[in-house]
Amino acid sequence: MDAWREGQDGRDPTYREWLYPPPLLVIIVLGLATLVGVAYGAAYGPLLGWLVGGALTAIGMTLLAISSTHVRVDDRVVRAGRARLPLAAIADAVPLDAEGMRHARRHGDPRDYLVLRAWSSRRGVAIRLDDPSDPHPRWVVSTRHPDRLATAINGAIAESRTPPDAPG
Repeated sequence: MDAWREGQDGRDPTYREWLYPPPLLVIIVLGLATLVGVAYGAAYGPLLGWLVGGALTAIGMTLLAISSTHVRVDDRVVRAGRARLPLAAIADAVPLDAEGMRHARRHGDPRDYLVLRAWSSRRGVAIRLDDPSDPHPRWVVSTRHPDRLATAINGAIAESRTPPDAPG
C-alpha cells in the first residue's frame, strides 16, 4: 500500500453506507410537487400544471439526492460525505447510541467535525483523532449501523498499522 495523498480514496472498501432520506420524505416531496402542479393546472391550464409539477419533482428529488451522504471505510481513509480522514490520523472509533449521539450534538466539543443528517442522526460513531495539527479533536458521523461502522474503522486502523511482513 503506497502512501495516502489528499483527495484519494483507497482501493479496498470494507464498509459502505448511503444515508438516503427515508421513503416518507420522498413521498412528501412528490405529494407537494403534485399538489402545486394540480393547483397551477387548475388555474393556468394542464400544460403549465404538468410543467410546474414536473419541475418541482425534479428539483425536490435532486435536493434529496444531493443531501444524501456517503460513508465509506477503506484501506486508506474514512470518508464521510466529501471529507476524507486518513487512517493514520485516527486514534479509534466508538459507536454512539441515541443518548450518546444526543450528548455529542448538544454538549460535545464545539470543535468536533459533524457529519449529521436529520433523518439518520439518532445514532452514530465518534472518531477520535490522533493528529495534533488537526483543528478537530474528533469526528461525529451519523450512521444507521454504528457498531458495524466502528468495527470497520477500528479494523482498518489495525490493518493499516500492521507491518506488511508481520504474520496475520
